[in-house]
Amino acid sequence: MVVSERLRCIFVHVQKTGGSSIEVALRQHDPSIPEKPHNARRHLGARDVRELVGHAAWDASFKFGFVRNPWDRLVSWHSMCVQAPTPNAFGRHVKDHFASFEDFVMKPDAMLARTTVPQVDYLAGPDGVPIVDFIGRYEALHQDYAEVGRRLGIDGALPHANRSAHRGYRDYFSDAMRDTVAARFARDIERFGYTF
Repeated sequence: MVVSERLRCIFVHVQKTGGSSIEVALRQHDPSIPEKPHNARRHLGARDVRELVGHAAWDASFKFGFVRNPWDRLVSWHSMCVQAPTPNAFGRHVKDHFASFEDFVMKPDAMLARTTVPQVDYLAGPDGVPIVDFIGRYEALHQDYAEVGRRLGIDGALPHANRSAHRGYRDYFSDAMRDTVAARFARDIERFGYTF
């Protein structure tokens, strides 16, 4: 998450949706944004951020987040973990216990719980309705971040950070894996119109 008083914005960082690039871009316009957010938790949901900053600051800010095709997102997540030369604790766990992408998708353990949370839950209130002002899409990352820039009155150029190498996501899924992801992220698929 990013909270910037200078830019009067709050960025809710859903994992693997281009958020690292967005954080870098926002810091270029507000160097006071810390590298490590509150208690080093980068991926708080909108409800938690609202409680943390208070309703007045929340209401006065432009709030936004990004989402990504759930199948593509999981491929990127697993690839990042197994390719990282110096992974964090989560990445090490994936590397040590889930070298197979199939296991990563089909047999998540408690440590992988975050990989099973629908993206809409990060951006919505208790009723499941988004409480942010704008939801961009990874698939239109540069165009949608340009819209964020327009609304904030800043340059909407976006660097590329935290890239992992992988083929097109469809190459990684069996029918059973595809259907498991469809069931797990049914609310994302319905709300954002994603298809395999």
